Amino acid sequence: MLGPWRIHAKFQERLKEQLRVLLIGEPAKVCFHAKALEKVYSLNLDPLKELVEPMYSLIGRPAVKQPEIFRAMVLAVHYQISITKMVQWLRSDEVLAIACGFDPDELPGVGNFYDLFNRLWLAEVPHKVLRPPLQKKKKELKANEKLPPDNPDTVDELVRKILKGKSLGSGPERLLQDILAECAVKPSAELNLLGDTSHLTFAGDGAPLATGGSARGKKVCDCKQKGIYRCSCPRYYTDVNANWGWDSYHRCWFYGHTLYCLNAANSPNDLPLMLSLRQASCHDSITFVMAFDQLGSVLPEFGFDKVLLDSAHDAYPIYRLLNEKEVEPFIDLNPRAKKKRGDDDTVTIDPKGIPVCQADLKMVFWGVDQKRYRLKWRCPKYKNLNNCEFKESCSSSNYGKVKYTRPEKDLRLFTKTPRSTKTWKKIYARRSSTERSLKRLLVDYLIESLRARSDKQWFWWATLAAVNVHLDAQVKVVSGGSLMKELATEHDVA
Repeated sequence: MLGPWRIHAKFQERLKEQLRVLLIGEPAKVCFHAKALEKVYSLNLDPLKELVEPMYSLIGRPAVKQPEIFRAMVLAVHYQISITKMVQWLRSDEVLAIACGFDPDELPGVGNFYDLFNRLWLAEVPHKVLRPPLQKKKKELKANEKLPPDNPDTVDELVRKILKGKSLGSGPERLLQDILAECAVKPSAELNLLGDTSHLTFAGDGAPLATGGSARGKKVCDCKQKGIYRCSCPRYYTDVNANWGWDSYHRCWFYGHTLYCLNAANSPNDLPLMLSLRQASCHDSITFVMAFDQLGSVLPEFGFDKVLLDSAHDAYPIYRLLNEKEVEPFIDLNPRAKKKRGDDDTVTIDPKGIPVCQADLKMVFWGVDQKRYRLKWRCPKYKNLNNCEFKESCSSSNYGKVKYTRPEKDLRLFTKTPRSTKTWKKIYARRSSTERSLKRLLVDYLIESLRARSDKQWFWWATLAAVNVHLDAQVKVVSGGSLMKELATEHDVA
């Protein structure tokens, strides 16, 4: 059962009282932990109780210090140290123990932290699994080329399920996604750090995570004694769900997982909205469809207007899904497409959905016909039609050739905001925000340097890093931090 839970307001009062006493005797120690103190002062864990309470039995020995342990895990990522190291710090640093809400004589052990790890992950994770070895592919892909999906129809099948009302939002990581939303994303929204949450623009992208588990596994057969050094007998693997994937940025194969991030693209702080973890071989288009469905269930009160994605997401089922959900797609086209012939034989459609006239010139976008909901394009030489050699065969009108395209005719090519316009380019330029968001998680908080050996550990640490990213932004917006500013005024501490 769940033990006593100190509410956030009482935690803040207690923290300030204890820090006032410590500032008299050890001001240097308090100032050393100033940023961490500001973070825990802002981190409201009251919503956490309602989320985790169903995970505890109604009878038995109560689990105590659960919010304090969660704060300690957040600060472990802040200081970029392991759980074991964090427990050692708590026992040797009184200020850090107070920051987490512990009494110096009631500090937890390492096992208490991992008990919370296991309890909030909605699946049993075996320590190891016996399976045949996965062969690493030797063929290298081209620069920036993504590993194609094993089954091209997977995206279409997932989209069909979603449009039929089936949910893909359940998974072992769902509770952690809710915790990130309630304890970090929504408080940031209340501080207006995400922009207008009723009309959000969001972006998505994936990043490779090389696991600490062995890609070769541990042999249990006697083939080596028989002189057979390369066998396909089942082996023990510690990272159960890891497999081989292609890192398109570094142009190399890696063994592990893919961390997918959806973030608020218009936020100057590039704040993550939701995280998802998949196998390394999972294509970004598949991961996005599943993450998009989860996003709607995790943040149902948010309104999403636009989504910014790279060419790996350029698939007709994704356009159909976004059109049904009334989200405008801004997706870079995959160069695999060729020009298409329009209804008019004198006009072709280039891979970006822009009509091209007989003179091989792109026609000029001339706005939207609101009555018939179609896009209007004019002759590129409309200012001086007499200079066009195709004037007679193209159009005899003094207004010049006119071409209309309909977004509903081809959702991929004829987008609501034409790709050739400055508006489209300006909006799509914010897609890089998801790369900066991933950089904050993977590089600044060293998530990619971990040697974790299960998707549970990877997702836990990534979630804690995302909470820290939100807290960094929240502390900045509250006048540079309210706690230390108040204590410094009282005690004249710089």
